[in-house]
Amino acid sequence: MQRLKLFFIILLFLLFSSCYNRVSIEKLSVITGIGFDIGEDKRKIENVAEYLIFRGQNEIDRGVSLEIGKTINEANDYRQLNLKKNYLLGTIRAYVISEERAKLGIKDILDTCIRDQERNLNTIMVVSKGRCREIFEQKPKEENTMADEIKELIEAAYSANFFTNNAGVKHLVNMYYQEGRNIIIPAIEKKDSTIRIAGIAVFDKDKLKKIIPIEEAVYVNLLRNSDVKGNIAIVMGDYNKAVDVECISKRKVKVDKIGDKLKYTITLNIQGEIKLNTYSFGQQKDEKEVIEEINSLLIKNLSEKLKETIEKAKNDFEIDVFDIQKYAVAKYGRTDAIVEKIHEGFKDCEIEVVINSKIRSTGRYK
Repeated sequence: MQRLKLFFIILLFLLFSSCYNRVSIEKLSVITGIGFDIGEDKRKIENVAEYLIFRGQNEIDRGVSLEIGKTINEANDYRQLNLKKNYLLGTIRAYVISEERAKLGIKDILDTCIRDQERNLNTIMVVSKGRCREIFEQKPKEENTMADEIKELIEAAYSANFFTNNAGVKHLVNMYYQEGRNIIIPAIEKKDSTIRIAGIAVFDKDKLKKIIPIEEAVYVNLLRNSDVKGNIAIVMGDYNKAVDVECISKRKVKVDKIGDKLKYTITLNIQGEIKLNTYSFGQQKDEKEVIEEINSLLIKNLSEKLKETIEKAKNDFEIDVFDIQKYAVAKYGRTDAIVEKIHEGFKDCEIEVVINSKIRSTGRYK
């Protein structure tokens, strides 16, 4: 009797876990990447989609379509008029926003990603210098799709230039809605027949304010992110007299009030390893002496570069690119008036950087 009951229970599970009313993969278009651009009249949006079609017998076709509409979802509906298969949105690997589109605002993109339950909040989002169509119409070199190439590019960036791996939609949503924060995401560009990271895109609320080139973004990243890795190059003249130090940095932020102004203290705890040293190459020095000398050079170089970066952020960007105002909001209040005062006071605030550096190794050569 018990065996009979167990048989019926298993049968019910099989019946209710079937694929009834499901569409086979051969009848679907799998969207892998979406690009958000703006029309020529700036009244309508262009929506670029990269998709895969499965034809059976391990045959897969890749395509790119461009649709124009007044809203994101209207453009998606127009796409279905041209595609002969239903499309899936939950498989998107990367969102790409053109620079021109980002300048006009991305509030609708973020809102759609939050509201539409079919969309994955872990999807990578980047800004493109140039039109999205130029990115997606390229032929992938290492992956099956350009969306996969973008995703792999951003995830691999975590190993250098002090980039963080927080480029998913959910991280953007947090930066947008949390008081005292600004959206900062990677920027990419078309390079020959492929793509590369061009720097970081800085937003004021939902509008792109500036793309910081990678040469400057390295130091912004160092001041902004914690538990990140990158190389600091110290060059005295030319490459034949230089030092490379691979650094792992962790930061702490403290905020105080001095009169009517705020003072932020950013403490960087840096662990370094010498990867190149032609500065003291061949000199008769013991390892301890070399370490002390390189450590002094590192602190001096970083102090100068970070001071320049801070001055540029305060006077040119006029926006908190270091993600430090959230600490002032947490300490002094979250009301709209206080948050606005903290936001507007960035230009006049004081930012002090304390560098605690330690060289762990000189490598295999002393």
